Amino acid sequence: MVLTFGVGNYEWWKYLIMPFMSGLVGYGTNVLALEMTFRPIEYFGLNLWRMNEQPWGLFGWQGIIPTKAAKMAAICSELMTQKLFNLREIFSKLDPDRFYTVMEDGLLILIDDILNDVASVYMPDTWKYMPDRVKNEVVLSAHRACPDFLRAFIIDMTENIHNVLDIKEMCVEACVENKEIVNKVFLECGEKVRKYMFYFLS
Repeated sequence: MVLTFGVGNYEWWKYLIMPFMSGLVGYGTNVLALEMTFRPIEYFGLNLWRMNEQPWGLFGWQGIIPTKAAKMAAICSELMTQKLFNLREIFSKLDPDRFYTVMEDGLLILIDDILNDVASVYMPDTWKYMPDRVKNEVVLSAHRACPDFLRAFIIDMTENIHNVLDIKEMCVEACVENKEIVNKVFLECGEKVRKYMFYFLS
């Protein structure tokens, strides 16, 4: 004997398992879609053919976010440098005197190493037989000139910061080399958005 509902000839168990099957399929597809958004970090599969900046290829896949890491980093860096802060303004706040004070202890050793390396290449015989007293005096003279040099260096760097420092290129390289960080940023931002939506809708 087969139990049926009043209308139609469908067995009761088909109606019973319908929500469970729908939930199982929905859960599986959503979890899989989310996982494929962030994983794998690098392309996995046979890299026989693949379109540029596309996650899929012939017999392979790479997470959508890691695939777009370079593009997203370029967009974010442009937004930050154009809307949030100005590089020239930030570097103009550097105090040359304080900068020198912070680096003073290490500068003497650094200058000594640099002078030894340069002199060994361009004047090896003269530097080799030069008395240590004279060498030390050269190092100290260079060290005394550091404050003026650093002051001029920071002023020049501030005026030409965009020629010296390419923030966009740095961001792109960092994100491409550390795609896991890009995933982390999206997951953390997504979690905050979810909490805010839950708060306003509750």
